[in-house]
Amino acid sequence: MAVFVTNFLRRLATVARITEWWIYKFAPILAICFATALLAHHSIWAISGRLLLLLLALTVAATYVSLLNDWTDRADDLAAGKANRLARASVGRFTTLLGVCIATGAGFMVYFWHVGQAVCLLYLGTWVVYTLYSLPPFRLKGRGLAGVLADAAGAHFFPQLLATALVVCWTQQPWPPLWLATVGIWALASGLRNIIWHQLSDAVNDAQVGLSTFVTRNGTRRARLLAEWFLFPLEVLALLTLLFWAGHVAPVVALGLYGGLVLVRKRGWKMTLVIAQPGPNQHILLNEFYEVFYPVALLLTACYYYPTDVLALAGYIVLFGYSTLPKLRVMRDAANYVKHGLLARLPRVPS
Repeated sequence: MAVFVTNFLRRLATVARITEWWIYKFAPILAICFATALLAHHSIWAISGRLLLLLLALTVAATYVSLLNDWTDRADDLAAGKANRLARASVGRFTTLLGVCIATGAGFMVYFWHVGQAVCLLYLGTWVVYTLYSLPPFRLKGRGLAGVLADAAGAHFFPQLLATALVVCWTQQPWPPLWLATVGIWALASGLRNIIWHQLSDAVNDAQVGLSTFVTRNGTRRARLLAEWFLFPLEVLALLTLLFWAGHVAPVVALGLYGGLVLVRKRGWKMTLVIAQPGPNQHILLNEFYEVFYPVALLLTACYYYPTDVLALAGYIVLFGYSTLPKLRVMRDAANYVKHGLLARLPRVPS
């Protein structure tokens, strides 16, 4: 029985593409939860059980999105020669999996409705926009600007605001409108930049199958300029505003450490720094900060104020350690590179 359950969960994780969104989407969402809890002067460990509930609710939504997107992409993927996890799935299997997701998601919506009607609507928003994004006849994925807005809203805007609103409700704090607005601007700008990067990566395949995405409609140059000269500056400004309002030193130090690591990657390891345009041996700016540096810095701050939050830090490492812990080796390698570079520049002492 245990082997059957393990194999089933492994197959489900593969079909749901969990490795494509677990760390990339959920770590930044938890970071905003941590920042909002600290803003409310509240222990993170005290709401850790509810945060796990949030992760489970978002996992169900993300699984629904992955299933629906793959199922409706089968013809386009076949034409472009791309692999599709549901290419050989039967209608019955797909319908069963999608039905389980919808039923479970409905249960979470009932819970969120009791927490707050706005919270429920934010959770519902992710389901609605991604349904419109994938499902014909709406199929916003192939409708230019509407497609990138729907993807950014479903993957970033609604989940980030949902997480923030839930922590506000759970900690019984007054609604912070400026904080919520800044989180929304940051999430939307970051989400739009990332979906433009994704569309730029798939531009050739999308053009081949005649998919009318934002990039294929407006051209790679215009899309890249929008991301680099408007969305990215807006994202950075919103992030700096969040750090300023939070008023904690550790996230600012973490941003500085991340900036130093970026310089080593650029100058020492000859990596291509990317805002939106994909490149060889690339490093996409700020994503690593959101996924690793920011949440860990906030947890360390929480441990300083609330010693029991070390348990929350331990739990985070259990859930995201496979991505977080290897960064220690990267930081060590970067430190060694800087140290050796500085030693090489010191004047030699005459013998």
